Amino acid sequence: MISLSVVVVALLVVNILQFMECRVATSCKYNTKDEIAKYPLIDPAREYIAQEDAVTNLQSLRDYLWKVAGEEKDVDVSIYYEFLNTGANISINPDMRYYSASLAKLPVAMVVMKKVEAGEWLMDNELVLLQEDLDADSGELYRHAPVGTRFTIEELVKAALEESDNTAHKILLRNLTLDEINGLIDSVGLYDLFDDNQEVTAKEYSRILRALYTASYLRREFSQQLLEWLTQVEFQGFLAQGIPEGVPFARKYGQHVVRYIYVESGIVYYPKRPYTLTVMIKGKLTDAAENAKKARELMAEISREAYNYAQGI
Repeated sequence: MISLSVVVVALLVVNILQFMECRVATSCKYNTKDEIAKYPLIDPAREYIAQEDAVTNLQSLRDYLWKVAGEEKDVDVSIYYEFLNTGANISINPDMRYYSASLAKLPVAMVVMKKVEAGEWLMDNELVLLQEDLDADSGELYRHAPVGTRFTIEELVKAALEESDNTAHKILLRNLTLDEINGLIDSVGLYDLFDDNQEVTAKEYSRILRALYTASYLRREFSQQLLEWLTQVEFQGFLAQGIPEGVPFARKYGQHVVRYIYVESGIVYYPKRPYTLTVMIKGKLTDAAENAKKARELMAEISREAYNYAQGI
């Protein structure tokens, strides 16, 4: 005869297994696998996303962003906005190309991590700093490390992403081959990412962030690591101005003061409604300080409206 204690234990085990089966679903009143099987023509991810968070209507925000872009006389601006749950998106001036500046550091970091993923490099492997790597335009590495200093792969990737350090970026890039760089382009389908002038569109660059978010180029642990480092960026001058403190924002920014270029692309992890936002601006004023001021203000306005739209749906 089965004792009561055995029955209780058995029921607990069943309940735990059922909880684990549907712990990320919006409701645990059913078996998730059964529900997916019940609707074979529906996206399986639909079981994990509430209907109100599967956003497709962006018309009012689209109208606003086109109005902003159309009224700007002091800058050229291109914007790409996409809800990652559904792929619903907005492209403003999608064919405009901008000098990529420090945005180029993220694809290089992804190629480096691909070598780590393949076991060709380890995170604690070291690369040496050469005279040709020193670059004072962005970052502090060049100030504190004499030629010949050795850095781990992890130190260099973190510096390139979190601090946008040019010296770290050049060390990494020098140790990669053109075939390895092209491997990323082939894998993600980014044949139009950078042209011969190192210029890029907002929409194409956003696909880099989506490749990390979906872990379609790197495995999840490596995509997660890069995204974590991207959330540690301290620079607050551009899109971060429109996002409340405490909301994770994985992003890469860039600027080229001489060319009046100001760019940033990132993923805003609004709860249950994550979206990607890329804004690229080229100033037309003759004063560099005024161009930078205008870019910061416009970035803040666009980011604030994008966040408010996600919040208010």
